[in-house]
Amino acid sequence: MARDGKASLHSFRDLDLLLKLREESDSDGTIETAVMAQAMGLETAQEITSRLSWMRRYGMLAFDDKARCWRLTPGAERVTKARLRAAHSTALDELPEEQMVDVMAHVTGRWRHADPMVATMLRREFIFGTGRR
Repeated sequence: MARDGKASLHSFRDLDLLLKLREESDSDGTIETAVMAQAMGLETAQEITSRLSWMRRYGMLAFDDKARCWRLTPGAERVTKARLRAAHSTALDELPEEQMVDVMAHVTGRWRHADPMVATMLRREFIFGTGRR
């Protein structure tokens, strides 16, 4: 269940929503708002509609007005298929905190030149990760 009773950025990462949408979607890759809300543990579709609409605005999701359902955009498909390999994750975990400053410099450098949708996801991931404690 969402911490604030809604599907805000402080409750769910964009990537978590994209992965859940991919997992729960029909064979054609689409999902209705109510089904997505239920899959995320929300009580009503209204709790997730605004969030999905923002994700559409940022280029992560597409909405089919005729079928009234959501699907991942090609860019979001690429993001959901990209996974941090265990070796990379372990190497990052083993870095001293001081070296993470340099890692962040590399991340922000990539952010400046990234595809707009990926850049937005990077920025929002930072907001989620540094949000409320």
